[in-house]
Amino acid sequence: MKKGLLLLISFVFFVGIIAGCSGGVSETQGNEGDSESGSSGGDTLIVGLAGDPQTFNPDARADDFLYPIAQNVFSRLVKLNNNQEIIPDLAEKWEFNDDGTEITFHLNENVKWHDGKDFTSADVKFTLDSIKNNNGYAVSNLKSMEEVSTPDDNTVVIKLSNPDATFFGYLAWYATFILPEHVYSGENWDSGTNIEPIGTGPFKFSEYTTSVNVTLERNNEYFGQVPYVDRLVFSIIPDPNTLVQAFYNGEVDIFGGSPPSSEIEKMKNDPNIEGESKVWPSRQYLVFNFEKEPFNQLEVRQAIAYALNNVEIVSKAQKGDGQVAEHFLSPVYNWAITNEYKIPEYNPEKAKELLEQAGYTPDKNGNYLNITFDVFESGSNADMGTVIKDQLRQVGINVELNILEYATWQQKVKDNADFEMSMLGGYQGPDVGSISPRISSEGSNNLSLYKNTELDELLVKGAQLVTEEERAPIYQDIQRILAEDLPIYPISEWVGYSPVHSYVKGDPSSDEAIQSTGFSEYNYVKIEK
Repeated sequence: MKKGLLLLISFVFFVGIIAGCSGGVSETQGNEGDSESGSSGGDTLIVGLAGDPQTFNPDARADDFLYPIAQNVFSRLVKLNNNQEIIPDLAEKWEFNDDGTEITFHLNENVKWHDGKDFTSADVKFTLDSIKNNNGYAVSNLKSMEEVSTPDDNTVVIKLSNPDATFFGYLAWYATFILPEHVYSGENWDSGTNIEPIGTGPFKFSEYTTSVNVTLERNNEYFGQVPYVDRLVFSIIPDPNTLVQAFYNGEVDIFGGSPPSSEIEKMKNDPNIEGESKVWPSRQYLVFNFEKEPFNQLEVRQAIAYALNNVEIVSKAQKGDGQVAEHFLSPVYNWAITNEYKIPEYNPEKAKELLEQAGYTPDKNGNYLNITFDVFESGSNADMGTVIKDQLRQVGINVELNILEYATWQQKVKDNADFEMSMLGGYQGPDVGSISPRISSEGSNNLSLYKNTELDELLVKGAQLVTEEERAPIYQDIQRILAEDLPIYPISEWVGYSPVHSYVKGDPSSDEAIQSTGFSEYNYVKIEK
């Protein structure tokens, strides 16, 4: 790829050409500070938000309620759009050295912080060093980052300890927003919501009223597309039913995430509501405790897999919010997928045979096993748990389904490993290698406590190789091991659906916005009532 020819670069493409490539130039992403360009008559855009932000530092800790706000207040070097593509942000172009261990970013010039001070490469170095030194949320994602240098005010060079195909995607994802050193240095790094956020994004912070809203105003000095609306309000509505009703009533213009599964079809059939469904690398899957009976036995894990009918689970429990999982890796990374090692097909008789091979016989009630199944109360988890319980009953596995509050589930399952079978979801991107924390021996989300030296070595190798052609056989081997050992059992792929009213134009999924905005960034939105 020749330098400066593309507006955006997808991460899938990136890993295929990382050696010696250049990032695309963002051709004057918008009106570059033209205060007249965005105005549409003093409009206010209202977006739903399910809870209060915990902090106004988007890099300090995980905070999903801050994340959509942060995408409008702050900027990153590069960012992810709604197609899971990496596009320019503060960096207008970039290039890699020959072995992929050094990335040089060329920054947009004349960028201002919201308080009027100049943004420079020193702020990038401060941010990345602070994430590392203060144990910011992305610290493990950026572990291959060895050194950040700033040859001049508009250039940043990141040196990696080794080629790392996951690194560039992580820069574009979560908790890597560039922060002003003059605001967040010292004790202000993680100061909750006491420090007003100062960024370089399309909107400036205006006010925050706890449990009511966060209000932003248009940044007329934004280096990209100056927003069309004057104000962006995140309306905090924790109760999903209340949020749904507020959306139907027109009190919220953009729902702000996915609605309850029970409402999706109704919204899709409403001519006054628009939205696009997209498969994301986010999945629901079962985990088995390898250190407890009966799931320390392979035959039992296999029996569970053959007993489950993913089509029925998704149809009954997710109601349009999911897609049936068929592979051990997300289908978003189709270049890495092999059909040789797919998830076992539904076969209840095979499930019973495996239970008998494991040494179990049915009791007077016809049950081979009695197990506990712990899930946390969120989204469709409870409904999925109910369908799974019924399917396992049909092959002689009696399930005690425990539906827990998230904090209780985290303490019981994640912190104390006090469970037999559980269910987990979450984002497995922005690279195929992001599955590593969930299945590697020391992975932070390896709830199964599964250990396999060969798998660990393959995960490391897969992240260090350069091209898709080199990486694909590694991840096919990883799928082989997952099929053989079954530390996880994928059930469904998450299908994102973010409804907006039809009078909202230019949302982040739209043709006009998708090549320039993050997936919750609203500077291209116009309200046309």
